[in-house]
This record gives sequence, structure tokens and C-alpha cells, in this order.
Amino acid sequence: MIFPLIGAVAGVQFMNAGVLWIFGYPSIYGTYLEGFYTKNPKRWPDHIFNIIFWIFISLAYFSYRKVSRKYGFIKTKLIYGLGVVFSFFFFILVILPILDWVFPE
Repeated sequence: MIFPLIGAVAGVQFMNAGVLWIFGYPSIYGTYLEGFYTKNPKRWPDHIFNIIFWIFISLAYFSYRKVSRKYGFIKTKLIYGLGVVFSFFFFILVILPILDWVFPE
């Protein structure tokens, strides 16, 4: 039960990271992702979209935005690309075995 949920969240995070790596920030896609987050939400749909944003989008979006503001274009692509590859292997080789140990099927 928990593995499909975690796999879906991780898949969406890695997909967003890949698209951000291709298009960069600021871009149409970065602006689209930023539109899901509402500061000081006043209505309940805004709260729900903030929860969806934090679960599915925030890690890829905020990490790319931080790296792109600190470094230039080429260095950002290199650092973020290596970070995505490293985080993928870390997820597969460390996080999933720990979750398999904690939540046996």
C-alpha cells in the first residue's frame, strides 16, 4: 500500500526535476509550478493545492530555484543534473530498502 504512493510521489518529483533541468528557471514550466503554491491561503482549495504542491512539486522546484539563483546556466545544469542522478540512486539503493524493512509486505 505504501510503496505505490511513495513511488508515485517520487516519480512526479523526478519528472518535475527533469523538466526543470531541460527548461530551466525562470521558464514557462517554472512559472506554471510556482502557480500551485499560494502564500497565506484564505480558502480551502488553496490549502489543498498547497498540500499537493508540498508533496509532489516542492523538492524539485525549490532545489532547482536555489541552485539557479546561486550559479550560472552551465554550472546549474551540471550541478542539478548530477544531483538528480545521485538522488535517484540514493532513493533506489537506500530509501526503498529502508522502507521495505520498516513496512514489510
